[in-house]
Amino acid sequence: MSFEENETVIILEDSPNEGIKKGDIGTIIMVYETPNKAYEVEFVDEEGSVKFQGVYHSNQIAKLK
Repeated sequence: MSFEENETVIILEDSPNEGIKKGDIGTIIMVYETPNKAYEVEFVDEEGSVKFQGVYHSNQIAKLK
């Protein structure tokens, strides 16, 4: 599956070291083509502050319906 910048996604697995849990919602802020296709996703808290920003592969995220 392919994603685009500014698309809202849901994380499919826990990332406990980053404080991200399965089901958290984030926004794609960058799409990387090399060396592998990957997506930088930003997660914010209830107040709008960034709580984590990290790179994920397409099998780790899904489009928010």
